Amino acid sequence: MPGQIGTLVKAGALEADTLNALNSAFSSTAGVVGTPVNATAVPFGNYTTGGTVVTLVPAGSAAGTYRVNIFAVVTTTFVTATTVGHTIGWTDDQGAHTQANALSALTAGTFQTVSTIVRSTGAAAITVTEIATVASATAGAMALSAFVERLV
Repeated sequence: MPGQIGTLVKAGALEADTLNALNSAFSSTAGVVGTPVNATAVPFGNYTTGGTVVTLVPAGSAAGTYRVNIFAVVTTTFVTATTVGHTIGWTDDQGAHTQANALSALTAGTFQTVSTIVRSTGAAAITVTEIATVASATAGAMALSAFVERLV
């Protein structure tokens, strides 16, 4: 057809195998991957001494170098917990690793920015754990954005 620029594919017209093949072909492409978190009110109940693990990139994803980005701001002052923070977890060629990132204060308005580059084998998930030290939080809330970019 004259003037046709591309092909329009009807939603649902691709078989699962074709769609999986396309996704595999683009697995090494740089850009945001996994499941981003963009929560306006993470409740204090997530910030316990045991922590709440959030999977950003699932196990079985492509091996490579990733940048993990976190922005958090306390929206309601935390009570009881000594510190709260976000621990990044990943597995590289030498095994499992974590990087703890604690907020400097627990009062409303305190914010945290983290950008960490990691190498992942893809054998385990890339995670962020919402955690408190010494005692679990009994009140408070935080806005949290976390996402991962595949670099190479």
